[in-house]
Amino acid sequence: MKTCRARLLVMVMVSLACGSLRAQVAGSPGTGRGLPETIDAIDSARVATRILYITAHPDDESGAVLTYLARGLHADVALLSLTRGEGGQNVLGPEQAPQLGLIRTQELLAATRGYGADFGYSKTPEETEKVWGDQVLDDMVYLIREFRPNIVINGWGGVHSGHGHHQASGILTPKAVQLAADESYKTKASCEDCGAWTTSQVLDIERGSEQPHGYILPLDEISSEYGRTWRQLGIDAFANHRTQGMTGVLGSIFLQRPVALHREDGQPFDPKSLAVDIAERFKGCTPIELADRDLESSREAVLQVAWKRAGEKISHAAALLGDAPKRRNVGRHRFRRRKRLGNNCSTGPRRVHESTELPL
Repeated sequence: MKTCRARLLVMVMVSLACGSLRAQVAGSPGTGRGLPETIDAIDSARVATRILYITAHPDDESGAVLTYLARGLHADVALLSLTRGEGGQNVLGPEQAPQLGLIRTQELLAATRGYGADFGYSKTPEETEKVWGDQVLDDMVYLIREFRPNIVINGWGGVHSGHGHHQASGILTPKAVQLAADESYKTKASCEDCGAWTTSQVLDIERGSEQPHGYILPLDEISSEYGRTWRQLGIDAFANHRTQGMTGVLGSIFLQRPVALHREDGQPFDPKSLAVDIAERFKGCTPIELADRDLESSREAVLQVAWKRAGEKISHAAALLGDAPKRRNVGRHRFRRRKRLGNNCSTGPRRVHESTELPL
């Protein structure tokens, strides 16, 4: 699984220390150290919502949706692909099976950098589940408990025909969410900080109709930082799936259709839940509220090209976030290490990354 975007305040400071931001025209997200990436990093540090998008293969994801959630709403978004796509086609060369899986994994990692945001094929979901066994479900539970998402997007929820992997992914996702919340269920892989975790909601995504049911995402709004729509930015990143011939179908009507989200349990969906500010999520936690104000001030300073003041505000915010918990819970994600805020100032998951993957 690839976490779509790191939010490390220290990395913002490194960018500011460079003296100037060279890019005068916004490039593609994740490809440079320009002003848009700096603003994006600061805005992302002020949002507490964590979203896990689950699908079956690389190239199954909606790049537009991931880009909007991660770069538009600044949520902490991760993409979990249940396979590496070893059974797919390869329009570029002779590689198949494990070799193709390695190539497609790199393609997915390149795509997720742009979003800001991871065996073969079968004919039926029953056959797929038999081939995958319980290990895939156990891995899903482990990663949900380790990542601790507020929201899980079931990329193939409600799909009951077609590709067996797609159907199985849609079936296994709610099972994994349920098991992750069950304290009696123990994963095969040990983890010092992977206790039961309850996800607040599971969302299905609908993108195959001109009139989808649910909340229609504003994917065609133009980003003030990048000067293009979230859909256009997502499609650009989606083009990294080159072995699947995606560069030849980027103009497909399918990629231009509206996309909607709705809750699997049928309850009303509140779009505001996709991006909850840290000041709201941790209301009453003084260090976090003060840190949020510092981050807001740092954003204003960056826009005024006041690098020193911006760096000072970000440094102070990082110190406040570090002082907020009385106890740190340190866990290890499969792709990056992070520190989590403790229980005293926590009403939900939040983390300060130690990763250096921020595209600045």
